[in-house]
Amino acid sequence: MTKDKARTKYQKVMLDLREKILTGIYPVDTKLPSEEQLKEIYGVSRITIREAVNGLVADGIVEKVQGKGSFVRELHHVKRLLKSNSIESFSKTAVKNGFKPKMKVLKLEKVKTDAELRKSLKCDNEYAIHSVRICYLDNDPTVIESNYYPLPRFEGLTNYDLSESLYKTFKDHYEIDNLEDSESILRVVLANKEQARLLQRSVGFPLFYLRNQVFDKNKQVVQVGTEYIATDRYEFMV
Repeated sequence: MTKDKARTKYQKVMLDLREKILTGIYPVDTKLPSEEQLKEIYGVSRITIREAVNGLVADGIVEKVQGKGSFVRELHHVKRLLKSNSIESFSKTAVKNGFKPKMKVLKLEKVKTDAELRKSLKCDNEYAIHSVRICYLDNDPTVIESNYYPLPRFEGLTNYDLSESLYKTFKDHYEIDNLEDSESILRVVLANKEQARLLQRSVGFPLFYLRNQVFDKNKQVVQVGTEYIATDRYEFMV
């Protein structure tokens, strides 16, 4: 069996166990079936079962008790951010939902664009500004955000501190007060190794993938980007 096939098997087991926990089939404080029992239930190896359970432990859903087994943890402490389809900054939405937001900038630089990106930005400039940020809710990494901004409109953006509200930067330095439209594509994907590392989740953890194109009141593109969002901390209201 290839490494990728083995990984897919453990992810399927982990996702099924997670669903059974979240839907109450395995209630809080319940002991999960033993590795041997799970092996029979899913028809996979003990190693695959162990990887799946370890993934749930890493996600804070299951706790292993030495000599006793694996138990479902209390999840009442997990709050979720409710996001509507209106244009609003992450920071503002987080505060409204009772969270303390924080941003960490991983990358902020001028990059060369390809034809597809120029088309999305509706700009012929061969360069754009690219930012990558991690968005935190109460110190929990929740969103990986990667955005591109057209030039020359956002010349100088690399000089500003994007660990604060991005939309406030737009307003204060680029006179963009209203963002009136957004075209978005939303689907669910499974976290790869790098995404899992950045979000402190397990490989295979379900993420919302959001691709968006944001416009100002004059229908000019302000940003084009993607977000990978931890599903245990985020909900969308449509």
